[in-house]
Amino acid sequence: MAKTIYTYEDQEFSSIKALAQHTGIHEKTLTARLRKGMSLEEACKKTDLRCSYHCVGNVEKSIVQICKEQDKNDDLIRNRLHYGYSLHDALNKPKKISRQGIPIVVNGILYNSIAAALRKLGLEDKEKIVRGRLARGMTPNAAFRFEEEV
Repeated sequence: MAKTIYTYEDQEFSSIKALAQHTGIHEKTLTARLRKGMSLEEACKKTDLRCSYHCVGNVEKSIVQICKEQDKNDDLIRNRLHYGYSLHDALNKPKKISRQGIPIVVNGILYNSIAAALRKLGLEDKEKIVRGRLARGMTPNAAFRFEEEV
């Protein structure tokens, strides 16, 4: 049985262990990469193959590096890339903050929703009445007005 000789960077290595020591890559990692069918040059690269790399200014950087440099959330950027955003859009588009409900103005104050207005005005117990009034077409100021009980 012939022994396999590994040639990398014009040097010959008699074992994967010797090649791993030369490249600084763990022996098991190198073995797994070669079993997957990677070329010797690809297998010996010191890159994390679980991460995607992008060219930024003629330098190949990982998503983690790019996000650290630009102070961005790497999970958000990866998710956006997964959904087809370009790298530029993934990094630069503002994060959407979805709010439930429809904004409403009561007595000149803007609230995010009817429920928020009810909470701020202390009318949680009158929610059904207020929503009924709004459904019948009353203005928000009129729907939220309750006479003080004496």
